[in-house]
Amino acid sequence: MSVSAEATPFRDAEAWLAARGIDREPIHLQPTAAAEDADDQGTARKSAVGDPGEVRPREAVQLAQQSAADAALVAGERAAAPSSESGLEDEVARAVAFVRRSTAAAPQAEGRLREKLSDRGHPAAVVDLALIQARREHLVDDAAMVTALVAEKRRAGHAPARIRRDLRARGFEDGELDPALAAAESEDQEAAAFAVAAERAARLSAVPVDTAFRRVAAHVARRGYPDGLARKVARAAVFASRDQADTAGR
Repeated sequence: MSVSAEATPFRDAEAWLAARGIDREPIHLQPTAAAEDADDQGTARKSAVGDPGEVRPREAVQLAQQSAADAALVAGERAAAPSSESGLEDEVARAVAFVRRSTAAAPQAEGRLREKLSDRGHPAAVVDLALIQARREHLVDDAAMVTALVAEKRRAGHAPARIRRDLRARGFEDGELDPALAAAESEDQEAAAFAVAAERAARLSAVPVDTAFRRVAAHVARRGYPDGLARKVARAAVFASRDQADTAGR
């Protein structure tokens, strides 16, 4: 019983040919130079399962499909990457512009900026190039930034523990913080806390003692010193700023 070409649904090349009664001649690959030399010398052999140089129609279709899939994958990768050197430069420029905006108000750790750029969809190569340019423009310099931030926070009376906590939150690593905080952490913490309390107490000499004590203790605690130490130095600072009669028994 014959099967018409129009009535037979397409399944694959081999079935399509068989349905039409066409002999399926194997497709021969072009032999390589090495194979030609071997044939010339009489050393080429066919395996027990047939000539390895033959590819039947079904295999040919599979190879063609795989080739098409590979081509589509390559095309997709090319589309995802910058299409040219100019495209790469443009994307790096956009990434650097973001770093400028991001660091305009306050310095940021390079690691934090790397995370932000990656979150915005920039490829790793673009992020690396953008951060190289940012370092050239001094937009990022973790060591210098840590030194400056530690000095600034110390002038504001912040305890070393709070400085470390705050700078960690901004993306700086302990390895960068340790050298900058070494001097502050080796200081007498009670003496440092008392200096903070005394400065605050001097501004509160006109308010009642109890109010001054609460405000000074809260101020010292907010600077990162433990509550017990904050209360101790607050009491001493308020006492030192008032007549002994005003603070007796407190």
